[in-house]
Amino acid sequence: MSDDLNMTEILTIVQDFITSDGMIKSEQRKFYQVLKTVLGTHEGTFSQSDIEQLMVLAHNETLDMSDEDYNEIYNVVMERYTLSERLEEQARLEQELAQKARLRIEAEAKVEALAKIEQEANALAAARMKAEEDARLRVEAEAKAKIEEEERLIAETEQRALEEEMARKKAEAEARLEAEKKLEEERLRALKEEEEARKTAEEEEEKRLADEENARKMAEAEARLEEEKRLAEELQQKLEEEKRLAAEEEVRKKTEEEAKLKAEEDAKIRAEDEAQRKLAEEAHLKMVEESIRITEGEKQAEEAKINAELEEIKRLAEEEARIAEEEEAKRLAEENARIAAEIEAKNQEEENSRIAKEEEEARLAAEKAANTKNVPDLPPLDD
Repeated sequence: MSDDLNMTEILTIVQDFITSDGMIKSEQRKFYQVLKTVLGTHEGTFSQSDIEQLMVLAHNETLDMSDEDYNEIYNVVMERYTLSERLEEQARLEQELAQKARLRIEAEAKVEALAKIEQEANALAAARMKAEEDARLRVEAEAKAKIEEEERLIAETEQRALEEEMARKKAEAEARLEAEKKLEEERLRALKEEEEARKTAEEEEEKRLADEENARKMAEAEARLEEEKRLAEELQQKLEEEKRLAAEEEVRKKTEEEAKLKAEEDAKIRAEDEAQRKLAEEAHLKMVEESIRITEGEKQAEEAKINAELEEIKRLAEEEARIAEEEEAKRLAEENARIAAEIEAKNQEEENSRIAKEEEEARLAAEKAANTKNVPDLPPLDD
């Protein structure tokens, strides 16, 4: 079986090599044009010996190209001639040697009657056999060494390409994971800073209100209640605005089902906040009503009790908010992991589809090239 290449295949190999780094040297371009002209004078496919002679002829016409560049192009083309072709050549040489040996035996049989001629024939046959054996061993050794070297170069090229591809995919995956990790860290840091600022503002506001509460008389309780109610509503509006912005961002990234779950969770939090606010408001109203009918000593005791109840209500509200934030952070982490897995699966599916498509296109192109003599053109000169 012959592994001869046609003109299109040879020129495509050369073109792919000289354009592999994105630019073409002028001497390489000239060599390509000369080689295309030389190959055009040959009909049919090219054996290894044919292309070796023609490439040498083309190189002689482009002496301005370095031997290093020529050897690289030569080696790339020679790698495409498979082991089966060299084994076929070796078998042909062995057949020729066997034919020569048979003819030698027939010649010796014809001159056997003549002793002098027989001696000369024997001496000649012995010399010929030794020369043929030496030539056969030398051809076999050279062919074996050349085959082993070509197989080694092919294996090294394939291994190097595989390692480069694996390194590229690994680098892309690591870069993607690192970017996603940084985005998540920045989002969590922003949430933490926002929560700390909110708590600091709340603590400062609560301290101011507590100082005013201690300084005012019981007659100002109603005014104080209205002021606290207004501040609580402003804080509630700010929290609701922040949650609304966060919900809009989530809606942009997640599905309608996740948006529905988030809305239900926000509604639950608002209901709990409203309940806590109503409890605080009722406690203040109770304090005002009780202040009308109790003595000064009872008033102080009752005020301390109400303050304790308010602190407990505040503590419970903060605990519920903390638990809700932890559950939300856990849910977001699980969702991000799921999305990352889906993206990776989709990328792998697209890569498999691309590889299958390229293999099919290569097969169709090879079938078409086997029946046509298409000369590929070089890309245009760079401006």
